[in-house]
Amino acid sequence: MSPGPVGAAPEEATAVDLWTLPEGLVPELAELAGGPAAVLAPDERARHARQRSSGARRRFLGGRLLCRVALSARAGLPPAAWRFTVGRHGRPELDPGHGGLRFNLSHTEGLIACVVAQGHACGVDVERVPFGDETVRLLSAQLGEAQRAAVAGAPDSATALGELWVLTEAYLKGIGTGLVNGLGDLRFTRRAEGTGLVVTDAVRPGAARRWRLELLRPGPGHLLAVAVDDGGAGRLRRHDLAEAGRFPLGLWPAGPHVPASS
Repeated sequence: MSPGPVGAAPEEATAVDLWTLPEGLVPELAELAGGPAAVLAPDERARHARQRSSGARRRFLGGRLLCRVALSARAGLPPAAWRFTVGRHGRPELDPGHGGLRFNLSHTEGLIACVVAQGHACGVDVERVPFGDETVRLLSAQLGEAQRAAVAGAPDSATALGELWVLTEAYLKGIGTGLVNGLGDLRFTRRAEGTGLVVTDAVRPGAARRWRLELLRPGPGHLLAVAVDDGGAGRLRRHDLAEAGRFPLGLWPAGPHVPASS
């Protein structure tokens, strides 16, 4: 799917961009970009080297490449221009001075995701599904009583647990706490009008009303949630870099500009 225009009209500024990159395409995108040394800042290269497995290093690199693609598509700056700080809970954040751009990253085995919004906090989570038995046991132990009852009473408890987990992660990443304070007894329900979901959060009832969530299945083996603090004002634009050789931006000098499919 092609990105919206850069700079842009007010209606475009309210849009939320979701980018996904299959893990298998990370080496190709990295080669297009000139390799890790050409893209990553020194602190990022150090973190990349500290990852314990080749898969973890590939996903870390893919996340940093994808967020640069996503931010550059939105702002029109070259990918190498982006510099990041580390937030209180360890997530990468933009240095100030980029017109209110916000982003969030997530990756799991097989898929990397990045969400970008202008002037609004945002979060994304992607998970490989179905969960294994041990993961189900560990996640279930963290749920509140009402959440466990809702999952147990669902027609498909495994699907219900996966959906609850990605929605919770995306929302908590969006508000900036992550899982550091636990899950909380959150509840997600479909909007009465339009698409998406709303969250009921007893700890932050007023703020929670502004949040809009989307639940997506980018493929048969993955479940993804996006959370945005925009009151439902903007539309979600999806950009899937799933086709080898069809990276749509031509942002790196070595990269040809190949329009993405819609």
